[in-house]
Amino acid sequence: MQRHLRAIFYVSLLRVLAELALGTWITLVALVWDSENGPRFLTYHYTARPESGDREAFFILGGGLILLGAIRLAQALGSARLLDWARRLGLGLGWLDFLTPLTLPLGLWALLVYRHPDTRQLFRGGLSEGSSSPPGEDSAGDDESAG
Repeated sequence: MQRHLRAIFYVSLLRVLAELALGTWITLVALVWDSENGPRFLTYHYTARPESGDREAFFILGGGLILLGAIRLAQALGSARLLDWARRLGLGLGWLDFLTPLTLPLGLWALLVYRHPDTRQLFRGGLSEGSSSPPGEDSAGDDESAG
C-alpha cells in the first residue's frame, strides 16, 4: 500500500500544480477583463461577447480552483507524514473526484487505497514496530502482498 500512497502523493502534487496554475490564470483573466491595455494572452478573444456576470463567474471559478489546490496540497503533505486527518481528507477529495468523468478513476483509486485496512493501520499507528523505513520508503517486506 505504501507504493500506492507514494504514487497518489505524486499525482496529487501534479494536480496541485495544474489547479493552482489554471486558477491563477482564470483569476488574472477576470482581473483584466475589460482592460484594453492588459496582456494579450490574458484577454478574451476580441470577437467574444461576454454576458453580464461572466467576470464574476471567472473570479469564482479561479478562486475555487486555487482553494481546491491548497486543500489538495495540505492533504498530500499530511499523507506523506501519515497524519490521520490527511487520510480522511483524502477520502473526501476522492469522493469529490466523482463529480467529473475525467477524475473519476483517480477518485476510485483514492477511495480504494485510503479505505484499505493496511492504509488505515499505517495512518493510525504509523509504521509497525519492526519496520525502520521512513514513511515514503518501502521496507524489504513491503505491504503489496496483502493487496
